[in-house]
Amino acid sequence: MQYSKRFEAIFPWLLEWEGGYDNDPDDPGGETNYGIDKRSHPNVDIKHLTKDGAKAIYWKSYWQAYKCEDYPYPLGEVVFNCCVNAGYGRAKQFLTAGVNANIFLNEQEAFYHRLVEAIPKSQKYLRGWLNRTNALRKWVKLDTTYVAN
Repeated sequence: MQYSKRFEAIFPWLLEWEGGYDNDPDDPGGETNYGIDKRSHPNVDIKHLTKDGAKAIYWKSYWQAYKCEDYPYPLGEVVFNCCVNAGYGRAKQFLTAGVNANIFLNEQEAFYHRLVEAIPKSQKYLRGWLNRTNALRKWVKLDTTYVAN
């Protein structure tokens, strides 16, 4: 399969955050492998999913489906990460706040804080979510880091 240069560049970064098989009962997506979850992909054999299989899913169901290539760098990469981690509906919400990667990431992080308030058992994921968005800022070379109030 032929992938774009931008997708090829961000995919290894994504796998740093989405690697390995997991079946956390607190994860609303259920069983996951390489970040591909059973709820979103009910016809995929999650337990036996390969890295190449996950890459093809990320390419078609996320990068291409949500037209990440059409956004300027680094916004396309930020939107892609959000679609994977929080869903396309959330990504669309964050885009309405402004078409700037830093503003988008600030909105995403504020959402994570609201989510923890609404669903306290998700607190165990908060540090990872914030670390991930800060790592993305570094990866795309944005110079600010989110600081919670």
